[in-house]
Amino acid sequence: MQWYYAINSQRQGPLAQAEFEQFVAQGTIRPDTLVWHEGMAQWQPYSEVAPAAGTPTASPDDTEVCALSGKRYPKREMIQYEGKWISAEHRDEYFQRLREGVAQPNVSVVPGPYGYGGFWRRFLAVFVDGIALWAINTVLNLIIGAVIGLRMAITPGHFAEQIGLFVVLQSLSIVIGVAYQIFFIRKFDATPGKLALGIKILRADGSKLSVGRIVGRYFAYMLSGFTLCIGYIMAGVDDEKRALHDRICDTRVIKTRA
Repeated sequence: MQWYYAINSQRQGPLAQAEFEQFVAQGTIRPDTLVWHEGMAQWQPYSEVAPAAGTPTASPDDTEVCALSGKRYPKREMIQYEGKWISAEHRDEYFQRLREGVAQPNVSVVPGPYGYGGFWRRFLAVFVDGIALWAINTVLNLIIGAVIGLRMAITPGHFAEQIGLFVVLQSLSIVIGVAYQIFFIRKFDATPGKLALGIKILRADGSKLSVGRIVGRYFAYMLSGFTLCIGYIMAGVDDEKRALHDRICDTRVIKTRA
């Protein structure tokens, strides 16, 4: 049986039965999500067809994300330990890691129905952001040039002072770049380029990035570039599409649409 479901009036699918059940368990398909399969007269909320789907209905309030797998499960199938929820399926592995001294078992963010953001989509997003920042910095550089030119005309010969002024003003471009990242990622989990390409940035456990982590990730970009861009290329071969700066800052880039 092939299932379809709708998000924001956009049809998604088809999904095989097992895949459909996995989406339900993860919370991608909620009780009020419209679903349909061949033989149904019309689209219906999942809660009305749950028995036919062979999957128990769980309210979003009755589910939690497993601290080990990152997948969403009904609470009745989980246990809670020190504030974390662990699925019955991963319970033994979780406590085995704790016994081995791993205080925080590895957690991967659930990529959702569309998976992780791949290399080329991320490349285009960076390109779009680069254009936006280039426009801002072009205006800034024109102002810098005008200020330095005026300063040299008024007080010629004071090159040390003029160089110092140039360095200070150039540093503003870095401040603008950091502020650009902080504002958009804190508000939208994505920069304008990533929003345009349908991807966003999250922590490995699915949470939002803190301001400190956003700043650290901005400067970690430089390491990805200093390694002859190998740090960026890593996103094309990593199983979770992580670039070097993602590994350093424990972040994931996931797709929000196909």
